[in-house]
Amino acid sequence: MAVDVRAVTGLREGLARLYPTIDRSMRIVEQAGLDTIDIGFDSNARTNWFKILDEAKKRDGMIDAIVHEALQEYPTNQALQLWSAQRATAPVLEGPPPAAWRGPADRGGLEKLIGPVSSLVPISYLEVGLANARSVGKILRGDGEAGTGFLTANDLLITNNHVLPDAATAGEAAVLFNFQAAVDGLPLEADRRQLLPDEFFRTSEADDWSAVKVARGPNATWGALDLKPQTVEAGDRVNIIQHPNGEMKQISFFSNVVAYVGGGVIQYLTDTEPGSSGSPVFDRRWNVVALHHSGGWISEPGSPDPTKEYYRNEGILIDRVIAGLA
Repeated sequence: MAVDVRAVTGLREGLARLYPTIDRSMRIVEQAGLDTIDIGFDSNARTNWFKILDEAKKRDGMIDAIVHEALQEYPTNQALQLWSAQRATAPVLEGPPPAAWRGPADRGGLEKLIGPVSSLVPISYLEVGLANARSVGKILRGDGEAGTGFLTANDLLITNNHVLPDAATAGEAAVLFNFQAAVDGLPLEADRRQLLPDEFFRTSEADDWSAVKVARGPNATWGALDLKPQTVEAGDRVNIIQHPNGEMKQISFFSNVVAYVGGGVIQYLTDTEPGSSGSPVFDRRWNVVALHHSGGWISEPGSPDPTKEYYRNEGILIDRVIAGLA
């Protein structure tokens, strides 16, 4: 049985709340036996625990050891109990090795395509990406949590169910557009909009998406991303425009290969961080192909070996969202 990705996310969030400072987090991981010399501790609790768990996973059983120590102090904590209940019995396996990049036998000419598929795109690719980025915003929840979302037609904001799980949470949230830096590095003027779940709210916990109306007609200012059924395959490339760690808008532009498609999800090597949940996943033609929602050591749905795990990020195929909104 593979580790449930939500259990990993819940564990990170739970530990960040129990041990929010560097001193407290360092104490508990040292008690568990983890060498802290290679951990770049961070004052942001979520980022801090992301780094700690990323280092802990390199040592077999270390995450379990940290949970064991924490349970001695907080035996009734739900995040710790959930991890213990859902922990996989099989050992974590490394992801697949990179493909061997061998050039063709023909050695003529001075320039070559290095991979099996050309990564060249027209220069207008950057311009289209910037235009689409306008529709991406940072979600601010009433409890201080942050995520990412994007506009589609009818002034609807799309994000994850675990970002906006219900109308009550959406009613206390807002979305911040244009939260990004200009070419000189200075922040642009952001546009804060309230959410209107009383006018429209729909969600799916199973497929981890939510849609909610945004106030004051944001499509007129910030545009909309088209939602159409798309085809995506392993080996394709995908970019993600996001607000990692609640920071200003960023894009992951490297190592962005699709590793797996199936079971309603797409798995890729494109970088994300906590706070990137709800970001649009784009193909090389800037079509929205998925809704990013999680990452870590995950299995492939329907795999003949469900214990085999890969270190990847994952999105919900946009077809699932379209079907739910229909």
